[in-house]
Amino acid sequence: MFNISIVIQLIVSLTILNVWLFRREKITAFRGGEAKTLREEFSVYGFSSWVYYAVGIAKVLTALAMLSAIWVEQLLLPSTFIMVIMMLVAFICHMKLRNDNFSKAIPATSILVLCCVLMMIET
Repeated sequence: MFNISIVIQLIVSLTILNVWLFRREKITAFRGGEAKTLREEFSVYGFSSWVYYAVGIAKVLTALAMLSAIWVEQLLLPSTFIMVIMMLVAFICHMKLRNDNFSKAIPATSILVLCCVLMMIET
């Protein structure tokens, strides 16, 4: 199970870092409403700009902690738990927009499921 845990950690952490560091200004099919950027998506959900920055910092730091947990195992469960909470909120935000279809929530749901699997493996 050790190797599966590392693979999941890499998938989750590198995906989050990719989204928040390299793709936040890119158009994707998964943005809520008619948002074209990650910042616009937060606006669509009714959040102010400070929430966008706070969540971005939290997600990047949590992803880095999950990546670091490959070598410092004590970081794994706390960082994974924090990521579960953030992905659950992301899923709820996607579901809040009634005019969006479920496909826009697939990335958040996938990361949520992977984090839950990781926590089950590691506990």
